[in-house]
Amino acid sequence: MSRKERIYSLRDEYNAARRKGKTSAALKALSELEKLEPEEPRWPHQRGEMLRREGDAAEAADAFERATDLYAAEGFVARAVAMAKTLLQVDPSRTEVLDRVDPSVARKAHREARPHSGELRAVGRSMVEEAPKLQPSPTASADEIRFLDIELVEEDEIMELDVSELELIEDEPPVTLSLIPDAPEPPASARLDRLALMPSFPLFSELPPSRLRRLAQGAELVELPAGATVMRKGDPADALYCIVDGRVRVEVAGLPPEQRPRLGEGDVFGESVLLEHAVRQTDVVAIDPLTALRVPRAVLDEIVEGVPMLDDLLFELLARRLLANFLGTSPLFTPFSPSDRRELAKRFEVRRADPGTTLLAEGKRCDGLYVLVQGRLSLSRPGGVEDRGPGSILGIRALIHRAPATATATTLTECVLLRLPEARFTAFVATYPPALAHLAEIAAGARALDGDTLS
Repeated sequence: MSRKERIYSLRDEYNAARRKGKTSAALKALSELEKLEPEEPRWPHQRGEMLRREGDAAEAADAFERATDLYAAEGFVARAVAMAKTLLQVDPSRTEVLDRVDPSVARKAHREARPHSGELRAVGRSMVEEAPKLQPSPTASADEIRFLDIELVEEDEIMELDVSELELIEDEPPVTLSLIPDAPEPPASARLDRLALMPSFPLFSELPPSRLRRLAQGAELVELPAGATVMRKGDPADALYCIVDGRVRVEVAGLPPEQRPRLGEGDVFGESVLLEHAVRQTDVVAIDPLTALRVPRAVLDEIVEGVPMLDDLLFELLARRLLANFLGTSPLFTPFSPSDRRELAKRFEVRRADPGTTLLAEGKRCDGLYVLVQGRLSLSRPGGVEDRGPGSILGIRALIHRAPATATATTLTECVLLRLPEARFTAFVATYPPALAHLAEIAAGARALDGDTLS
């Protein structure tokens, strides 16, 4: 029997023994598999789980320690951290395992997947600091509020938001590494290539060793069964969740279940922790058995301080999610396919606005759509004045009806916004006939959207 045939035979033996509850036979098969595939982390991982259930803490800890090293060596740093946390539950004395979680393989994969990811880090300024400020256009007419488009800003100042992993429902589920030994999986290199583009990856791969250790120490290992509620609407937004294994569904109100966002390995949720005094806006429910790392806000603040690349990461997490929520739930965009919405998202630009900048003026036309990501603004209309924060959407009438604004919006603090210029939106819909027909229907009043703002 060849080595490959022996491995498949042992897998069958292990799965059969596991299903029948024959622990000794399953452990024997895992031991043989680990000898034949010494670089495969799943075998010591599964062996550790079985030994822990059997009450053999010392042997379980040894197996978990081997799995931790192997996951890190393959580039799966979040899994390595989760495995180290599991080990410390079994044997709290083995704290040195946290020092051996080496992110070098993961860092190499991340920088190959996103070649420009290290540039801002070297410069020492974050995406927000580098984003060009809104500048009034000198050619604006008296009946409009118009700013210079980003094409007129110096090219080296242009900041692009990475929307490659915008969380929109796709036809196919994401590829993940299953912890179940008899589940089919793609080659490890293919998994790592895709995982390197996921939102949580640089949070682990790009941290200096001392901060990675602090993250591993401060993160809480969350293990929940399928169907469990991970967080509830209205709860304080006090932590960010990084999915290690399994999937969750974000219960967005107003969307049928099949259209609600699903997140898997490498995704994050709970990004409202990045906002001051925020509460959870939706329930999040586990679709499968879930393993996640819960990172409290205080730990995030500590590890990100002084590392511009990680500031950018957290900004992108928040901006992408706000954009995905808007594109996925607004009647203006829901008829578009996920790929069309992602193409539209690429046309947004990151801009800053000084305090006192007027984005909308009652009776004047606006030059595009704005999504507030950071800062506060004042919204004045006949019914009164409101203080608005991140997630507010401005300029809807400009895109749909090309009509003057019915409210005035002025920034109260320095703000960071995602801006979709009217010209870019018009160019986009001109190349997508279904989008053009949908907008014509709205403009004709069949599905009117009134007002200038959403929150």
